[in-house]
Amino acid sequence: MNSPITKQFFQSRFLRTFEKDKLVVLFHQLHPEPVYLLKTAWQSITDSLTSGLLSNWMCNIVSELISRKLFIYDSNSDQRELEIARKRALQVLDRPTILYLMMAQGCNFACNYCPFAKRYGEELLLFDNAIAGITLWQKQIVEYLQDDNSYFLIFYGGEPLLNREVLERLLPYITKEQSIGRLPKNLELMLCTNGSLIDKPLAKMLAYHRVTVAIGEDGPQEHNDNVRITKDGSPTFNIIRDVIKQLVKNDVRVVASVIVTPMNIYHLAEYSKFLKDMGIAKFGFNLIKGEALVRALASSGISIEEYHRMAARGILSGLVDMEENGQCYEYQLEKKIIALRNGLPFSVDCTCYGNQMVIQADGQVTNCPFLRFDQGHVRELSDTFKIARTDVVKKWRHRLPLFDDLIMADNKNNLLDGGGCAWNSSELYGDITAQDTNNAIFTKEIIHELIWTLLSKQQANALLKRETTYWSYRRIGSL
Repeated sequence: MNSPITKQFFQSRFLRTFEKDKLVVLFHQLHPEPVYLLKTAWQSITDSLTSGLLSNWMCNIVSELISRKLFIYDSNSDQRELEIARKRALQVLDRPTILYLMMAQGCNFACNYCPFAKRYGEELLLFDNAIAGITLWQKQIVEYLQDDNSYFLIFYGGEPLLNREVLERLLPYITKEQSIGRLPKNLELMLCTNGSLIDKPLAKMLAYHRVTVAIGEDGPQEHNDNVRITKDGSPTFNIIRDVIKQLVKNDVRVVASVIVTPMNIYHLAEYSKFLKDMGIAKFGFNLIKGEALVRALASSGISIEEYHRMAARGILSGLVDMEENGQCYEYQLEKKIIALRNGLPFSVDCTCYGNQMVIQADGQVTNCPFLRFDQGHVRELSDTFKIARTDVVKKWRHRLPLFDDLIMADNKNNLLDGGGCAWNSSELYGDITAQDTNNAIFTKEIIHELIWTLLSKQQANALLKRETTYWSYRRIGSL
């Protein structure tokens, strides 16, 4: 039985489709709550739209697509949805959820991909400047202190433990500030380190103050020691392995940062088991960026585009580690899955778009640890200073497709590319506003696959067996 269309409608310019096997997923780029159905069913619907008649089963699906704004009646509907999405995104980006304290510029390692290896000096962050940075951050987050969101205070470098004395003075200060309610209740302290300077007394102190230790660990010994070396050229794997054992023994939560290199890119699927066996609680793959990536790939036979595609495929192999509660062992995948589940228009690749404030070792305030646009000395900025309101952050936000009117006017562009990295664009193209095209390839491939994780095997089988006509995230339509 056919039903006439009682009111004219048409596809939203934000409707996107991905195909896999015999299924297709439809989603709205501004609030991706996917709808899954058979490819043949979707083809039948699109063919029937030209005739103006839809069968009853088609009407059910079309009603769902209209409710998701994938089909629209009003030509102004897309613009209204864009304005809503921008407002919602700004609410997320304006939250200063991260404070970086750059404890030291120098490092006792000389990893061949590190941005600090050759360009930075040996300056250490003064205790008073660190306190001023914490105080400035407190004034920015005071309106959010009662919510349940997570906040992060990160000790970074260079190698932050070159400034161990200041770190040991800061930890009790921070613990006290949190105990009296001047820092968020859901505050995670994180020390990003190569681990070589950690001893038993420090491990115990880190455990006492509940500091998560993020250690650079680039895989098995052969892979790690090819790129992660000391200044005198010595290998580091055994050092890193031993300190991880010591931290785990002292009940310190240890996470790992793994750089994707031309050597390990063929073995990424093996890393989850390897790191779990070492006692790592969670890890994240990170891509080499800028000039360091060009140097790393020079003799590898891998192009920059191939590197990003291979990295995406390797990281996606970690989907087998998805737990029943939907959490993922690898951080890159987990944060993008969370964005999809929350209906966000994209998972932003970088937190420099307003979410973080950085106190550099010389006391200058920036929004990025690597690419410096100094906003003033931390002890000289006014009490009303907000990193999200600075001109550099406003400029960087136009890197995000959601805030680029030219991209919004082009129906072929995809909003799910995450914006990439301004530092990468600066080094590769000489312009911080240039599109990070290769990172976009990486993020799009990740999202293309992750969107299928919202469809369970049971639901997919029901569609394939025609037991349901469609399945939508949070809703089910059946025959």
